[in-house]
Amino acid sequence: MSEPHGLYVHVPFCVKKCAYCDFYSTSDLTLTNSFVAALLKEMKLRSFKDRCIDTIYFGGGTPSVLTARQMERILSGIHDFAPVSPLLEVTMEVNPGTVGGTYLADVYSLGVNRLNIGVQSFGDEKLKFLGRIHNSEDAVKALEDARRAGFENIGLDLMFGVPHEMPEQWRKDMDTAFSFLPEHLSCYMLTYEPDTPLDNTRRAGGVIPLEDEKVADLFTFTSRYAGQLGYDHYEVSNFAKKKSCQSRHNKKYWSGVPYTGFGPAAHSFDGTTRFWNHRDVIKYIHHLEKAELPVLEQEFLTREQVLMERVMLGLRTFEGLDISAFEQIAGQPFEQQFQAVPGRVEELGWGGISQGRFSLNLGGMVYLDTVVEWFVEKIV
Repeated sequence: MSEPHGLYVHVPFCVKKCAYCDFYSTSDLTLTNSFVAALLKEMKLRSFKDRCIDTIYFGGGTPSVLTARQMERILSGIHDFAPVSPLLEVTMEVNPGTVGGTYLADVYSLGVNRLNIGVQSFGDEKLKFLGRIHNSEDAVKALEDARRAGFENIGLDLMFGVPHEMPEQWRKDMDTAFSFLPEHLSCYMLTYEPDTPLDNTRRAGGVIPLEDEKVADLFTFTSRYAGQLGYDHYEVSNFAKKKSCQSRHNKKYWSGVPYTGFGPAAHSFDGTTRFWNHRDVIKYIHHLEKAELPVLEQEFLTREQVLMERVMLGLRTFEGLDISAFEQIAGQPFEQQFQAVPGRVEELGWGGISQGRFSLNLGGMVYLDTVVEWFVEKIV
């Protein structure tokens, strides 16, 4: 019996890199054909006949800079090298401003059945601050085109917590998003990643981040408002109209099951070992031209590292940690491993144990990083 398996395909191209982004990308679009050829070679060099692919996620970068013909070659290559589930979820990240004409209808006809549209905001000033290439009209057009193309599972990405953002401004973004009745919504807090242009500006005093208390208030409002409109807050940043619209692929990451990544900087995990490819697309292509896997490094996870990852990822979800599965890895009872920590969380009203799982509630999610730190201290 083939094991269900998820594939991540990193498309490392952007028309322009956003000021806050620390994912690897290049703006040299002349390399796209060479990249696709290398990607197909990487797939052939890996053995997958014992696994059944049930999720594929095209991330980036900006996957929608690839032509429909290039997407067709990649999807055909996946079907050639591994068995594919009839219930396959194929997600593609697209950015407004890169999906003109019949593009969305074309990729839908190829089997892409879930879109993640990187709107970030419907406010032009906010988009300008974030360094996005699109404006609010482009965002609206992308959403309308996606529905016309036939997509019935559309997710929107929004970002909150930019400097000076007021609750009414954020609510306006959310109201506009909900007016399109998306099946999924991802709401990310703006973070200042090291060595990004935005963080460099912050360190130079050109940007003052929004206060933590105000960001926490926006997070709490987001959860409650989305809930009033029928969206389930199933992971710290993610909301779904119904369970079938949750990201099946991303849930693999949060639950610690194996997955495989293709493309520059893509990570893979087999349950005990993590390995990742060269970040530079030129090096990636050159390795595959020589029929060499482009793996840069690998890491064999210790039992402690596996436990820490289960805590850090599992507590991001409102389902929380499966205590029985955790104890099988830990080799000792949950309460013995973590001593007073679960009780401390429960006393604060931030979460607790229910139906064999330890999870945080909304109040606990506000302090997610703190709670994770408490748990990790009992592992190391």
